[in-house]
Amino acid sequence: MAAVQRLVTVIAAACLLVSGCSYAKQEPGLFRNNASQSPTTDRSAPPAPTNPELPVAAEAEWTTAEGLRITTRFALHAVRRLADATVVDWSVTPLAAPGYARGDRLPSWTDLGLSRTSEGDVNMFLLDPSGKGYRTLSHQSRRLFNRCLCTPLWLVQQGLRMGETRMLQATFPPLPAALDFIDVDLINLTPFVHVPVTPIGQVPTAPHPTNLARPPSAVHPTLAQHVFRYRQEPRRVQSIAIDRVVVAPGRTSLELTIKSVTDQSTFILEPALSPIGGIFPDGVDVLNRDVVSGPMIRPHADAAGKPTRVSWLTTAVANRKAYECLCSQLGLWAGSLRREGGQASVASNYPALPAGTRTVDVILPGVATLSDIPVVEAADSTAQLGPPKPHTGDTWIYYSDDPPRGWTTAQWPTPLPDADQLKDYRFFIENLTPLPGW
Repeated sequence: MAAVQRLVTVIAAACLLVSGCSYAKQEPGLFRNNASQSPTTDRSAPPAPTNPELPVAAEAEWTTAEGLRITTRFALHAVRRLADATVVDWSVTPLAAPGYARGDRLPSWTDLGLSRTSEGDVNMFLLDPSGKGYRTLSHQSRRLFNRCLCTPLWLVQQGLRMGETRMLQATFPPLPAALDFIDVDLINLTPFVHVPVTPIGQVPTAPHPTNLARPPSAVHPTLAQHVFRYRQEPRRVQSIAIDRVVVAPGRTSLELTIKSVTDQSTFILEPALSPIGGIFPDGVDVLNRDVVSGPMIRPHADAAGKPTRVSWLTTAVANRKAYECLCSQLGLWAGSLRREGGQASVASNYPALPAGTRTVDVILPGVATLSDIPVVEAADSTAQLGPPKPHTGDTWIYYSDDPPRGWTTAQWPTPLPDADQLKDYRFFIENLTPLPGW
């Protein structure tokens, strides 16, 4: 019965994410500029080059796992302070995919892996190295699906083109006045570190010309890999590859690639098993059990030490205290894992390693220990930006009947959300914490 109930939930989620269904009827739009509308892109025209004056604080490449294998460049442009909120400007640029050429429109079922099934819409967080996590603003109305004050991903994913950059926006709670830098986490990537928070009425600048549509970077070699069978289901064979271990102030991040060596008939129907998924303590509520919480890390020089488990954020489920993994959540976006050869790139975040740690052991519980994996330091985003400059521009309001799908790079600096609508949204500031009982 539990599997049947979960299948019904999956089908309903697929309806929302892939086709829009009734969700699109009630929620067809994003916002209307107070001054002007964002123009509809001419699908017959080739993609415009990147605005060379667009600032880029950080960027990363990631390949979709729904089956299209779209190599995508995510870029972070600004974290802008408002009087009562914080705005993150970011973008997505599809770079390459089998069977698609520059300018081709991608299928509507393209999945960037960042859709959030609970309130807030997008799996993006602001992380303060002191231990605070900020989630996107969520509308108070359940009738409006507790939507975030942001560019809705379900709409964006229906209109992407190869080689075309789509600029997006997400709104977060106000940051403390004394906080000049923040980390930005797109949940399937290592967080972008030490991003400047631009003062009210200013935007960052680009110290050198920007080109987000350039070809993908060379693929980095895998650091270690292990093929395993599930004890509970020996016909299921998968592999885990270690791509990177990244250290930053207050945090360590582990990038992994999961690959299916055989078909995985129960993927999505049941939570991931160990070593990918974790075994949770009794009596502890978690927001999502299908998360990459299994792998543990330990400094290689301290082979007898206690391994470190993934970090969690406080949250609530049905008004009860609960926890949300600061790691990738497996689901429809990783649907290619159902079949032999499918793979998905994921990330998990951990507390900081001891100072001076050069290599780690990655422990796959009950399966293997991958030893002596080198760590690298996270890039400092501040070094990628020029000094801020004053800017006063338009504002937008979330109108359900008027759906611009983000902005082109030529429209930078993008408008900011009108402050009058903030009263309709809830703020969430959480604590980073270990999972009780682990």
